Amino acid sequence: MPTLEIIEDLSGLLEDRLSWDRLACGIPFRQTAWLEPWWNFLAKDCQATVLTARDEQGELIGAFPLYRKPGTRTLCALGDGEACTDHVSILARPEQSEEIATAFGRHLASNSSHSRHGWDLIDIDGVVEGDKAMAAFAKGLKESGSQLHAGSRMSTWFKPADSDWQEHIKHHGKTQRRRMRRWSEKIDDDPDISRTIAVTESEVKTLLNTIIDMHQKRWNAAGEPGSYSDPNFRDFMHETCRQFLLQGQLHLSGLSFQGQIIAGDINFIGQNRVLYCYSTGYDTNFSELEPGRLLCVDGLREMYRSSLTGVDFMRGDESYKARFTTESRKLYRVRAVAPTLLPRLRHAVWATGFEVKQWMRRRTGRQEILVNDPTEIG
Repeated sequence: MPTLEIIEDLSGLLEDRLSWDRLACGIPFRQTAWLEPWWNFLAKDCQATVLTARDEQGELIGAFPLYRKPGTRTLCALGDGEACTDHVSILARPEQSEEIATAFGRHLASNSSHSRHGWDLIDIDGVVEGDKAMAAFAKGLKESGSQLHAGSRMSTWFKPADSDWQEHIKHHGKTQRRRMRRWSEKIDDDPDISRTIAVTESEVKTLLNTIIDMHQKRWNAAGEPGSYSDPNFRDFMHETCRQFLLQGQLHLSGLSFQGQIIAGDINFIGQNRVLYCYSTGYDTNFSELEPGRLLCVDGLREMYRSSLTGVDFMRGDESYKARFTTESRKLYRVRAVAPTLLPRLRHAVWATGFEVKQWMRRRTGRQEILVNDPTEIG
């Protein structure tokens, strides 16, 4: 039976990058290169509350990095908020993950009234359908008396690799095949269009700033603040890209027209050999060139150039994702309520409000939030 602890010294845990990252199952958003910059730049005044599991030799075999919001008894997962981290889960080797996750759930529930580590609510966004470890974590909480809720507003989108690019195209309809070939030929044959991959820290800094600026201009023009309106978020993105570059896991690409960058995207290559498409930006003055679709097709072709196993377009139900991918999985926000009286009363009030909003969605023809039992999402 592993030894379980709740640790507040997150920095000390992340210093042993090798021990931490080998439990990430190859997913970059569970690695230190993502979580450490997020903690340093975006977790102002938060208190780390990390569940750890160690074997008899003291080796780290499991972790769940949570944090406490300032002045609350609410626990959330590292990487949440504006970073929109997907694939949030228990860190453990696959063969041990469910056992450790269940133990974590029971341990948290039994410590809900602890003077220092107690909690009323666990609020975790970014859990992907099919995650057996998170279902086991929910099971451990439920068995110990916690009330649970999981809601999904959107999906993540994935395209596994085929044998080669030509085989890939065959899986699409006639119209989409024609378009994909046209976009591919445009990248390869149009002398005015070229692609760039940032491979040095200086190149990454320059291209990343350009992508961010294009992203912001586009959303500001639509009356939205944009993902990078917070300077701290920009700093976070620069640092996480720098760290992934040093680890050979950054794919920062740009598309140029007549020597001018008109589009770019931020991608991370998982140690599981999946390309994760995180963010894009393009110059709306060149919309007629379809830079977004050119980038999308080039990202799919990168899967074959680099012998990757798939492309993950991550959260969001934009129509292009359904056209370019073959698999979708629901993205859940999971809530767990402490097995004590006051949190249960608060949850009853919250649940009533949630059902009223669901009724309003039905009445107005809007899509309802999909609700599921968190123990069944795996």
